[in-house]
Amino acid sequence: MTVRGRAGVLFGIDSHGAEQEGEGNARYLRNLVSALFLAAGADDFALFAKDPGHAFYRSLPRRGRSRVVRAAQGQGFARLGWTLTRAASREGVDALHVQYFAPLGYRRPLVVTVHDLAFLHVRESFPLRLRVALSVLVPRSMARASRIIAVSEFTRRDILAHYAICPEKIAVITPGVEARFHPRTVGETTPVLARYGLQPGFLFSLGRLNRRKNLGRLLQAYARLRGAGAPAVPLVIGGKPDYGTDPSLAKGRPVPEVSGVRWMGLIPDEDLPAFYCGAAGFIYPSLFEGFGLPVLEAMASGTPLVASDRAALPELAGDAGLSVDPENVEALAEAMTRLLTDQALVAALRGRGLERSRHYSWREAADRTLAVYREAVRGIPG
Repeated sequence: MTVRGRAGVLFGIDSHGAEQEGEGNARYLRNLVSALFLAAGADDFALFAKDPGHAFYRSLPRRGRSRVVRAAQGQGFARLGWTLTRAASREGVDALHVQYFAPLGYRRPLVVTVHDLAFLHVRESFPLRLRVALSVLVPRSMARASRIIAVSEFTRRDILAHYAICPEKIAVITPGVEARFHPRTVGETTPVLARYGLQPGFLFSLGRLNRRKNLGRLLQAYARLRGAGAPAVPLVIGGKPDYGTDPSLAKGRPVPEVSGVRWMGLIPDEDLPAFYCGAAGFIYPSLFEGFGLPVLEAMASGTPLVASDRAALPELAGDAGLSVDPENVEALAEAMTRLLTDQALVAALRGRGLERSRHYSWREAADRTLAVYREAVRGIPG
């Protein structure tokens, strides 16, 4: 297939995931689509939505023939059958971009983004039905894809280790970081934090709260830190409750055995920069990540970092954070204590994090994603 002229190139994107709140994949889609709509060139986009009236779509600028199209969502995985295929065919897209799952009846050029293979590595984080669906449909989708986008080199290697995929088919395109994540003054952060009953200087952890986020060991490490006489700062935990979340957190109650823990639930996007900038340190002891957007946002905010040494996190954080074994409670407590007591270290980590975050751009991610779309349409493997 050849790319048509200026009036004919149309890329479809299954964007319904962008309508969710508090999920990394939703943030990825929102930022990527927003950057694509601002990218140079004559390409247009058909966004296949569950709710075309969602505020995200209203925020997008006008772009040529680009449009938001309702693709009615069936129950469960029904849309993977024919709903999305019919919508893509009706709109006449030249290629379709999906996350993880390709519609079963789609036979035109296909781009699949795979964020991670967590369903293979931390199975306890997924309900059985979803885990089975991922195990069956993700490899099938990758096998059918014209091109695959992995969000980190780690994810690329993981795909190749588990599936018979041609390496040239995979493009590593890392996410970017939003401009709103940057260092802010105490005067800017204090009024926002005050609405939550907080003052600057707490430890902060954020993420979709499931078992792979390792909250149990984080709480144990924090209790050990307080018991050892470290500065008595709160541990603030934010995020959307997910499968396997401790019931006490899911209901917003204090954790009775650990004093000083503040559960924030889902923090509105507009308030997140104040939480990052108001934190004495950002703690991310996840057991498995394909990328780790909160780590990048913390670095861009100038917040010193403690992160797990597992999966893609060392690739992302490099020397801009303290890297720890997430299953070693003592090491995690020691790293948190260092953020509260070693000011020279804190200054060094802030500087390294800010410098490292400058290498991640949504504009570059969009440009490289567009190149992959065009290669898929032309039948270029990589």
